Amino acid sequence: MPQRTRSEVRRLSRGATRQVLRSSRSVWDRVLAVLDRFGLDDHAVLLFFGAVIGVAAGGGVVLFYRVIDLSYEVFFRWPEQVLPQLPRLLYRPLTTALAITAAWWTWRRLGRGQDGMTVPDVQLAVMRRRGRIHSRRAAGRTLASAMTIGGGGSAGSEGPVAVLGATMGSLISRLFQFPAERTRVFVGAGAAAGISAAFNAPLAGAFFALEEILGSFHAAHFAPVVVASVAGAILSRAVFGNHPAFLVPEDYSYQNTIEVALFFPLLGVLCAVVSVLFVRWHFAIGARAAAWRARHPRAEVLQPIAAGLLVGGMVVASRGQLVGTGHLSIPLEGFTHTAWWALLLLAVGKILATSVTLQGGGSGGLFTPSLFVGGAVGASMGVLIRTFIPSLPIAVEAYALVGMGAVVAATTGAPLTAILLVFEITGDYAIVPPLMVAVVICQLLARRFERDDLYSGWLRRRGVALPSHAAPSPSPPAPLSS
Repeated sequence: MPQRTRSEVRRLSRGATRQVLRSSRSVWDRVLAVLDRFGLDDHAVLLFFGAVIGVAAGGGVVLFYRVIDLSYEVFFRWPEQVLPQLPRLLYRPLTTALAITAAWWTWRRLGRGQDGMTVPDVQLAVMRRRGRIHSRRAAGRTLASAMTIGGGGSAGSEGPVAVLGATMGSLISRLFQFPAERTRVFVGAGAAAGISAAFNAPLAGAFFALEEILGSFHAAHFAPVVVASVAGAILSRAVFGNHPAFLVPEDYSYQNTIEVALFFPLLGVLCAVVSVLFVRWHFAIGARAAAWRARHPRAEVLQPIAAGLLVGGMVVASRGQLVGTGHLSIPLEGFTHTAWWALLLLAVGKILATSVTLQGGGSGGLFTPSLFVGGAVGASMGVLIRTFIPSLPIAVEAYALVGMGAVVAATTGAPLTAILLVFEITGDYAIVPPLMVAVVICQLLARRFERDDLYSGWLRRRGVALPSHAAPSPSPPAPLSS
């Protein structure tokens, strides 16, 4: 049989896609007829699809974490068995360089040379593209992120799972030919389920979608997003167990009123300074990397190699503390036994390592690195107070947890999500008052001196300004059959 040309293959693929859509539309019409007979309204259908999207997104998170584990085995475990005598000082940078280069090549092939498939790109899809997200590119970005994270790059896994969940919501909505307004809501529902499954935090997942992706707490958006978030958390708990995303010490409470009145507000100020540095350094490194690629287009592959060597060297210098084994790793217990200046160096190192990883060719998210930076900064202040005022019973872990929430709020522009995330991770209401104080102060000061966060800065540098990171103003729910 003669070999088919690419244009013929694409034409056949489009024809098959249209046939699937026609079939799904026919099935959907029958489903609507059955629902009408049972007297179920549109809201019941939305809740059903919210649950379906939540399970699909939760399953995507499980699969994504399995691919991260596989990448860690390929890039670290297997070479350690084959080359056990290779010095770690040489081995780690070479491995990370290989991983980031593989991620760069994967995204270059599947992403077709475009950037995007990030949380701000999902915001843009909701605002400008009727909730349509390119599934193939999302799969490419997910695979590249797994390679980057599993191979020792400094990046987060929670950003990619939010994008993966949003993509599933978009795909399911378009498969059943929902109107654009519903597709936007399902995109938010998928993102909520992704975050919820990753952190085992359904409240934070739902509010992340409403606050960041949809930019609206409209009643029509709330129900399917919450149901999807809960479904994602349930599936994640069934696979990974019902425990926090990272180890939280049992005793971390603050003892003195002066801490809430003085020390935690000061921590909010310090976190604002660090958050502004994070945003500015991240985009400054990105601008330099883009300028270098423009000057040396034929040597572009050298950039991910250099980024991997640099990040791998930084990880070796930090004795492995800058990254974990591919999953969320914030060593709160270790922070309490580290000098305050070393913790500040860790925070700065994490900012630089993350910026070099992502701007140098790697893929991944910024949410988890922000948690690490905030934890290190908060612990640094706690250790400093304990050192100079030994009479106060300071719990360094409390400062680390509050710092995490403050930096995440300022760097992502999601203060409600940050507060709820720390609350759900700890399960302790006592941490909420100082957390709220620090988050508000950090958010206000950071926006005073730097108008962008890490998400809005990505959009603005591409000529896009979304009002309040938002989707369009909520409109009345469109009929499901329209």
